[in-house]
Amino acid sequence: MTSTNKDAFLAIYKDIETDLIADIQNLPALSDSVKQQLIDYYSVCIPYTVPGGKMTRGLTVIKGVEVLKQRKLTDKEYKDAAILGWQVEWLQAFFLVADDIMDASITRRGSPCWYKKPNVTQDNAINDALILENMIYQTLRRHFKKHPSYVQILELFIDTTFQTEVGQHIDTNGTPYADGKRAPLDLSRFTLDRYQGCVRYKTCYYSFYLSCALALAYCGYDPDTTEGKALYQNAEDICMILGEYFQIQDDVLDAFAPPEVLGKIGTDIEDAKCSWLVCKALELVSEEQKEILMANYGKHDAEGVKKVKELYRELKLEELFQTYEEEQKKMCDDLIAKIEPENFQDLFKFLLGKIYKRQK
Repeated sequence: MTSTNKDAFLAIYKDIETDLIADIQNLPALSDSVKQQLIDYYSVCIPYTVPGGKMTRGLTVIKGVEVLKQRKLTDKEYKDAAILGWQVEWLQAFFLVADDIMDASITRRGSPCWYKKPNVTQDNAINDALILENMIYQTLRRHFKKHPSYVQILELFIDTTFQTEVGQHIDTNGTPYADGKRAPLDLSRFTLDRYQGCVRYKTCYYSFYLSCALALAYCGYDPDTTEGKALYQNAEDICMILGEYFQIQDDVLDAFAPPEVLGKIGTDIEDAKCSWLVCKALELVSEEQKEILMANYGKHDAEGVKKVKELYRELKLEELFQTYEEEQKKMCDDLIAKIEPENFQDLFKFLLGKIYKRQK
């Protein structure tokens, strides 16, 4: 079993799901009928929201442990790494269920968002997001309570959750609220400086750094030692660059990829997001073009969205991104080549290979 074996990884998911459903069955002071209602509901919620993506975050933990051990993993090591990997996927599920509500998204992974399901609604989905988060800590306690790095693993999830929630706040308030509704559009807030801060916190830590740091923690690398500190710092440095590249890709795909390929309907323009596209557009627009942005950005209007996308094409932002992508690829290659020990480079080559030229 290796980091490329998705079937083996999915088999571990089923074990985790079974344990979590059993936890519900064992809840005290509830009637059998109430327990059954909970079991029936979460037996649908968990498989609908947790698996189904590319699973890169989870598989990266396994790859990281393989790279650090420099050998094939034992069955126990593989299972442990896979369980940790699935907790990153659970964290992703928690974030996405909540994010879809905040963004009023329609689809996710080619299906209706969880809160859009007729028997779910926003009321349940908010609580479900919280339950998905709690399940992470139930699973970590079940499998790693006696592991020497248990506290460090817990702290990684706690810190990463906080960092991502800070990033989500920056993202949601690209255009702030006033009197219960969006304030008038203020294009001066859409700067690359704000964008980079948002991306670092919203994307880089949970999508890239967490998986690498979990592999280091599981393998016993102490961030307080000289060797450990260097490894964690190298991981953070490269993950910040990979994460920014990944998010810029995401912004471009949100605007230009067909929904049937992307698996969701992009809403960055309607939601007045501080995206890379609008930041770059503001660097390039004429006064006349800026008026088009002012009149149409942040409006839930199909014609307005079309005009913004036409402006992006007029400014050749897709071509600008392609140039950026090649520059970023070279920068990542150069940084990865400098990482010590040399075998640790393979983890970041794996990550870069997963995102370079991706289409969804």
